[in-house]
Amino acid sequence: MATAFGRTLCCNLIQTHFGDVVERVVECLINRGPLAFGDISRYSELGSEAVKSSILVLIQHSCVQAFKVEHEGASATAPRRVVTYYVAISDNIFHRMRFPKFLVAVREDFGEEAESLVEGLLEHGRLTLEQIIQRTAAKAAKAEGEVANEVKETFTKLVTARFIERCPSPEPWLNQKDPRELLSKVARGASKVRGPVLSAEDIVQSEVVQRVIKAAAPLETQRFQLPVSMAGLGVSDSDSQMAEGSQASEKRKLEALEMDMKTAAAVDEKEVLWRVNFEEFLRKMRHQTCVDTVKTELDIGASVVLSAMLQATRKDETSVRQHHSVPLSMDGITQAVWSTPDGQHMPLERIRSSVQQLASDKIGYISRAGERAGPALGGNSYSVNMHNIIEARQKSEVEGIVLQRFGRECCRIFRLLVRKGQLEQKQIGEQAMAPKTVKALLYCLLKEQYVQVQEIARTSEHVARQSIFLWKADYQVVLHRVLDDLYHAATNLCLRHAHEIRKEQEVLELVDQLDARKDAGSDAHVTLTSDQQEQVKRISRITKILDVSLLKLDDTILLFHDF
Repeated sequence: MATAFGRTLCCNLIQTHFGDVVERVVECLINRGPLAFGDISRYSELGSEAVKSSILVLIQHSCVQAFKVEHEGASATAPRRVVTYYVAISDNIFHRMRFPKFLVAVREDFGEEAESLVEGLLEHGRLTLEQIIQRTAAKAAKAEGEVANEVKETFTKLVTARFIERCPSPEPWLNQKDPRELLSKVARGASKVRGPVLSAEDIVQSEVVQRVIKAAAPLETQRFQLPVSMAGLGVSDSDSQMAEGSQASEKRKLEALEMDMKTAAAVDEKEVLWRVNFEEFLRKMRHQTCVDTVKTELDIGASVVLSAMLQATRKDETSVRQHHSVPLSMDGITQAVWSTPDGQHMPLERIRSSVQQLASDKIGYISRAGERAGPALGGNSYSVNMHNIIEARQKSEVEGIVLQRFGRECCRIFRLLVRKGQLEQKQIGEQAMAPKTVKALLYCLLKEQYVQVQEIARTSEHVARQSIFLWKADYQVVLHRVLDDLYHAATNLCLRHAHEIRKEQEVLELVDQLDARKDAGSDAHVTLTSDQQEQVKRISRITKILDVSLLKLDDTILLFHDF
């Protein structure tokens, strides 16, 4: 769910990656919600060809999803008309910041060949298997036949691990007569739950996007189905031997079946589009965040046990934000730990001790999922409570932000209000041990929307002296406030990066020209002056710092938005 600065960040990322024209189209969709083609052209003030090209680029990179809606005719006898609407998917736009993280994750699990394959999909958005093979062959300067088997093997590993998936339906039907009707229905309920950061329109658009994505998503059995040529569906050798002794009609049927499968295999390789499955990468990063949190708060042994449990149950998770993993028995946990490099030498007592520690009431990172006959510990099934781990990490991050921005006393007050609920100013001053400065500190937090105040009037005139003022910290509102601030910071980093590049555009173009001459083998000896070399070093250093800062900031955005 994108906040105000989240929408700004989306537009800025699209402008950086695709240019100003495409950014104007996304700005219309992000700020106005689902629009038909004519409305996009009118609001963006672009020609139809420019809008068409921009939408194709955005759909290719999964930043926009089209869907069809059937409208009733002007009269009872008039035919119904079908209108195609387009909606921006802000989550997929945010993922463009994380491409380097995705590539590192793939390289660690499957090697450089898999990294190159995923890089091609991230660069082009959607590719067929044939196009993937052609790209790999051109990059390696080899014939397609030489690299086809290696590419298919790597492709199979990535699909099996669910890092690659088939593309969704291009234009699904939405079971609503008019998206504006859907917006009005959702808005009536959304206005009751929104906070000072999220508007009703933010909640409405998020709901619409989720419904469209659900309508476009393929069935789970088709989503990760390998092409026919790679799924072992062809005729086996034993079938061919049996066919030699059969009748002529059966031979013809077998030949026809074999031809149909060859045709299906060719269609699969040339027409079926594939893309990167962002959800699987988010799941992997969410698991790593859980492991890192346990490692920091408890010890390495507990993190090894938790990591082994998450790896053993990873394929059974149905959503990225799933609260609990699939239950595992104590024997299953032990086998999972011993099958990992870090836990293969861990004693059984240490494993049981770590499970007890994680499952204690004080920590609650593992939940007892059920009991059966047997020892008190060995007879239980346990599931990882990922929701509790993420909440603990979020709470720690929020308190750290309050401490850094407002100081130790404000952090004490904020922690007190989160734990106690509503309190009067006098009670806050006494319990937070800051009776003299509590008023100024509360108004400081109120200004930044980290706390709220509610007046309870004793009379109808609402006289301040006769009213009671209760202070509270709505944790969900604070989370949205923090997320909006993170989006703001990320936007500033992107803008600063673009500013630095524009400022040194002249010398960067000169460096590109020199590189082009070197690649062409030109004998012209041209070098940069000492001042120009210093400019290149400076811009290289600054952009590297900005890129690293954005990646670190995105770790926190992931924690509050995607996990």
